[in-house]
Amino acid sequence: MSLLDQERVKLWALQKIIGDELSRFDAVYDGLVRGETPLIEEVCAHVKQGRSKRFRPTLLLLTAKHDAPTPSEAVLCAACVEMIHTATLLHDDFIDEALTRRGLPSVNQAWGPATALVMGDYLYSKALDCLSGAGLHEALRLLAATTLKMSQAEMMQIETRHDLALTEERYHDIILRKTASLIESACAIGAGFNPAASRHVEAYGEFGRMIGFVFQITDDIFDFLGDERRLGKPTGQDWEEGRITLPLIAALRDAPAGERERLLGRVSALRGAARAEAWTEVRDFVVQHGGTEYARGKAKEYGDRAKTAITAVATGVQRDLLVVSVDYVLRRLS
Repeated sequence: MSLLDQERVKLWALQKIIGDELSRFDAVYDGLVRGETPLIEEVCAHVKQGRSKRFRPTLLLLTAKHDAPTPSEAVLCAACVEMIHTATLLHDDFIDEALTRRGLPSVNQAWGPATALVMGDYLYSKALDCLSGAGLHEALRLLAATTLKMSQAEMMQIETRHDLALTEERYHDIILRKTASLIESACAIGAGFNPAASRHVEAYGEFGRMIGFVFQITDDIFDFLGDERRLGKPTGQDWEEGRITLPLIAALRDAPAGERERLLGRVSALRGAARAEAWTEVRDFVVQHGGTEYARGKAKEYGDRAKTAITAVATGVQRDLLVVSVDYVLRRLS
């Protein structure tokens, strides 16, 4: 069993609490991710074969959960959030020329980059169109703003590709827009459907933003410390593709000047296969100079801030489940 499969088991235990809502989500998502042309239908069927953890819909449905049945509008919003997330993955694979996604050939590989790009646009547009058609104007406003932020993040990543002078502050701004913004919106939208939470939408959004930081930082640590067999995917991809992440930023900042300059002199100009060959040296440098440990500390810090935000406003079982969701993300590093 790969590490990703183990994580699905842990998340599944949390998702059992909202099993009925997730079953409704699955039906709505399956009905929406279909196409009006044979090619769209074919690609949509392929996309749905990949096993999603449904983390963002889970958080939306957990924040929406109350004594009364969860309204169908909340389930629709969860499906739209997942469509937007899937669209970002298609665009990521287009940009990175990825060959696989979730254990299957990527759309980029199977149908070509043009199809991957347009299908990402299609899912973005369909999600927003569904919200507009259902009259869910606040969710539409939040997710339209989120898609703008995610597009900005992609441009920022292109601007900073291979930039070994990238600062932690700039990295933070990128992951705020790239990852945390969608989880923030999911939690804020869910809270808006919950009579007990609707007065505290901003706090629920803050919770989502903080857990989004935890999620991205732990993913970045996996790229340095993960076991490829257990992860089910290669490590070192961020380095090979020129994405500079927190473990490397911290190690370069904290290493003795001489060692930092020696590494930079050897790897700064590397591209392609030569860059891939330098991965072991870069990984060892990052671990030796505390980059991964620093990133672990930041992930825990954001996790604590997420718990503080949610325990101030949530109560009972919902509070406990949302705190557990933070622990789930942090324990991926165990």
